[in-house]
Amino acid sequence: MTVAPPNSMVMVPNSICLLQRVSKNDTIKAIKVSKTREGIYAMKELTIAVCDDEEFYRDEIKTLLAAYENETGYQFTVREWESALSMVDEMSSNSKKYDLAFLDIEMPGLSGIDAAARLRSIGSDTVICFVTAHKGYAYDAYGVDAVGYIAKPIKYTDMKKIMETAEMYIAYKCDRAAAEKRYLDIVSSRSNIIIDLNKVVYIEKRRNQCVFHCTDSEQICYDSLRNIYSRLDHEQFLYTHQGYIANFPYIKEVLRDHVCFGSGMEAPLSRRHYESIKRRHMDKLNRIIMEARKKNEMQ
Repeated sequence: MTVAPPNSMVMVPNSICLLQRVSKNDTIKAIKVSKTREGIYAMKELTIAVCDDEEFYRDEIKTLLAAYENETGYQFTVREWESALSMVDEMSSNSKKYDLAFLDIEMPGLSGIDAAARLRSIGSDTVICFVTAHKGYAYDAYGVDAVGYIAKPIKYTDMKKIMETAEMYIAYKCDRAAAEKRYLDIVSSRSNIIIDLNKVVYIEKRRNQCVFHCTDSEQICYDSLRNIYSRLDHEQFLYTHQGYIANFPYIKEVLRDHVCFGSGMEAPLSRRHYESIKRRHMDKLNRIIMEARKKNEMQ
C-alpha cells in the first residue's frame, strides 16, 4: 500500500512464473508473466481517503487495508486527513477523484455525516464507509448513500466484508455492463445473496441445488445448474461435465478425466468436453509463453 499525497501513484506488478525450456542447452528457466489474462487476475488500483481525528485509528485502517492488499492483489493509494473540513475543502478544490472514503463520524468541527453530505452536494460519487464507536449511527449512513459502517475497534473480518461491498459499488459505477457480468444474484437459503463470479472456481450440481466453490468459501444456491449457466458468460464459464461448470481462467491442468484448479480443487471432465477444453487450455498456455518470450527478449 502506498501512503502518499494525492498526485502520487506506485505500481507494483502482480506476476506468476512459467517454466520454459530453452532449446540451446535444454535448461529450464523461470519467466515472469503478468496476471492480466482473462480478466480474473487483473491488478486493481483504488485511491482511498481516510479521515479520522485520532492518528491511532487512521493507522489501524491503513494497516487493515495493507492486509487486504496482500490478500487480494489490489494496489491502494491512501491519503489521510485528521480534519473532515480540510478533507472536504481539498476534495472540493482538487480534481483528483477518490474511489472510497473512510470517515469517522464523531470529529470536532465537522462530523463525518456532515462531511459526506457536503461531498454529495458537490457531486462526488466517492463510495463512503463510516467508522464509528457507536452503532446507533448506522441508520444515518443511508441518508448519504453510504456503503455502510464499521465499528471501532475495527476487525479485519469487518474490513474485508466492507471492502468487498465497496468493490461491487465501484465496479457498477465504473462499468455497469462489466459489473453485471461479474456479479450474480442467487437464492441461498431463505434470502438472496450476491456472488462475485471472479471468486468462483467451479460450480457443482448437487441434487436440486448448486454449490458455488469459491476461492474463500462455498455457497449453496437453490436453482438448477442449467438456469445458472444461462446467466453466465459462456466465454468464461464452461461445462466440464453434465454436473459441473468451471471458471476457465482458474484451470491449471487438464487431465483425461478431470481438470485441476490448484489447492486440491478439481472437477470431473467428461469425454464429451475433453477435446474442446484441452485445446483451449493449450492455446492459453502457448499464448502466455509467447508473450513471456517477447517480454524477455525486450529486456
